[in-house]
Amino acid sequence: MSTPLARDVPACALALIQRFERLHDGDRKTAVLEPQADPVGIYTVGWGHALFVGGKPVKDRETACRLWRARWPAGMVRGDADALLKADAQAVCDKVVALFPRTPLSDAQLGAMTSLAYNIGVGEIGGAADFADSSVCRRLIAGDVQGAADAFRMWRFAGGRELPGLVARRETERAVFLKP
Repeated sequence: MSTPLARDVPACALALIQRFERLHDGDRKTAVLEPQADPVGIYTVGWGHALFVGGKPVKDRETACRLWRARWPAGMVRGDADALLKADAQAVCDKVVALFPRTPLSDAQLGAMTSLAYNIGVGEIGGAADFADSSVCRRLIAGDVQGAADAFRMWRFAGGRELPGLVARRETERAVFLKP
C-alpha cells in the first residue's frame, strides 16, 4: 500500500471545529482559559482539546486543573488554544488521510471528515467506535459519496442522548462534505 501524500489541515476543518467547539473556559472571570466539562462530563481546554490520564478522558475538575496547570503554568491564553487546535487538527487530518490511500479527497470532504473525527475520535480500523470504523469512512472507501454524507447524521448522540448541538454540527459538516 502506498503512503498517502501529506496534506495541511483544510481551513474549513478549523472553521468548523471553532464554530462548534467554541473556546472552552471553566472560569470566564479570569484572563486565562481554564478546563471545562463538555456535555458528557469530559474536561476539555481551548477548542475542545480533551484531557486524558492513562488513555482515559478526565471527568473530574481537580485532575483536569492539575493537568492544565502542569502544561500551562502561566495559564492557557487564546494563542495557546489556537496553536493547540492547529496541532490537534493536523494530527487528526493526517489520520483521516491515511484511511483513504486510494480515494482522492477534496478539501471540503477532508475538512468535514477532520471536524467529525476531531469530535468523535479517530483510531484504526477494527478499534474503538470512532471515525475509522464509521459508516462515513466505509461508505466513502466504497465510492458512495452520498451515503458517506448521509452517515454524518448517525453521529448526533453523546452520553446516550441526541444533542441539538451535534445535530446542527453534523448537518453543517455534511453540507461542507458535499460542496463541489
